[in-house]
Amino acid sequence: MSTSAENGAADHRASKREETARRIMVSAQRLASEHGLDGFTMDELAAASGVSRRTLFNYYPSKVDACLGPPIEVPASAMEAFASGGPTGDLGADLEHLAREVLGIEEPTREEMVLHRQLFQNPRLVEALHDRFAELAVDLEGAVRARGGEQIDQEGALLLIRVLLVVFDTAIDASIAGDDTPLSDLFSRHFGNLRRLLA
Repeated sequence: MSTSAENGAADHRASKREETARRIMVSAQRLASEHGLDGFTMDELAAASGVSRRTLFNYYPSKVDACLGPPIEVPASAMEAFASGGPTGDLGADLEHLAREVLGIEEPTREEMVLHRQLFQNPRLVEALHDRFAELAVDLEGAVRARGGEQIDQEGALLLIRVLLVVFDTAIDASIAGDDTPLSDLFSRHFGNLRRLLA
């Protein structure tokens, strides 16, 4: 098999895996929204997702993990560019660019945004999400330190992430309300408003 064919096969497998992970996540969020987090079993989630119990556990070890979906992964190239001081040299603009890279991976549907809004009132999900962002804060702190000239500790990095999440939630609210602008562009609009207010 040629290198290009091997790459194509690998891309197809990755795409199928992402599709399955997302299908399980949406199924878990629907079940949690309808029945509560404790109102369904992993077997019921597997059936709703159209996968075997074994496959389900290969993707997510628990209902909480399934509701949260795959871990947030910042593209390595984007994080490297950010850590090296790019792409603009301005911390605020570069944070926006980094966030857009993450948001641009897959545009959520309106149903997914509504489910997100409903579910993340649950304290268990909020706590689990907080743990995920605490891990991301460590990476962000290291990237900001690598830039030089900008001082930030892990607490500051976590604060930055929380601010970005508030902007993201504001963009989701606008989208749910009927704004058809792509979510990444809505994020930039609201992030720009925030920067102007703090200038």
